[in-house]
Amino acid sequence: MIHELQTVESYKRIKPLLMGDDIHVVMNGVIDGNNLGKVFVDDRESPTTALIWAKNEMFYLIGGSDEDFYSNLESFILNNIKPEAIQIGEEYFNLEVFSIEASEAMVDRIFSNPLKRGERVPFSFEKQAYLTRFSHQAIDVPGEYELKEIDRSVIERDTEDTIAAEIMKFWRSLDDFFETGIGYCVLKQNEVVGTCISVFVSANEYEIGINTYTAEHRGKGLATTMAAAFINKCLSLGGTPHWTTEYFRKDSIAIAKKLGFKQLPNYPVYYLAFEDFN
Repeated sequence: MIHELQTVESYKRIKPLLMGDDIHVVMNGVIDGNNLGKVFVDDRESPTTALIWAKNEMFYLIGGSDEDFYSNLESFILNNIKPEAIQIGEEYFNLEVFSIEASEAMVDRIFSNPLKRGERVPFSFEKQAYLTRFSHQAIDVPGEYELKEIDRSVIERDTEDTIAAEIMKFWRSLDDFFETGIGYCVLKQNEVVGTCISVFVSANEYEIGINTYTAEHRGKGLATTMAAAFINKCLSLGGTPHWTTEYFRKDSIAIAKKLGFKQLPNYPVYYLAFEDFN
């Protein structure tokens, strides 16, 4: 059987399954109740296997090898998760596997749907490398733009609700974001052309999500500037920034390296469009 845990308090029961990934910001952001997500387990009281849905980001399969859980997982996703995912605008089922079993063999065994394999690129933040480059460098944007920390006054200026929509992909409310999260944006007049927000937060760990929304504003250093402002704020709070991207996002990889992040070995992600998940 597959059961959904209903409370943040019950989410804590899957902490022992993280197997050395206890500072994984995205999973812990959901487990801590900071960010949008759901947790499904094989046993409500003593789970050994779990599927974490970090909404608008990723699914994580963690724990042991409960065969009953695995044998029911594909149909559970099809009947219980797919309709809600499509309703909230998630186009893809993206899965990372943290298990004692080799991930590719497990995916092939569990899913009859032909999940494709991609690669994620993780980074670790090298604080000294960042400070060496940016501690004495002014953080600014070209004259026609404004760099602003996201607060309620900036939200009010955003007549298209771009910032609020971005925040609400990952947070339960704007109040929760303002209490726990970090965010910067770039404006051109009152148009929001880019955002950099903490998409997931756990304790003092902050996962960065960054967007420059249209091509005309790219290539001007706006993403780097927003991220540098974000990192400075994060460090001032005693926090650690985190950056993960896909192998094909060359600009994202380049920006991360520029900002003092060290690239770590790629790892697999398995994906399929929900419309093709049958």
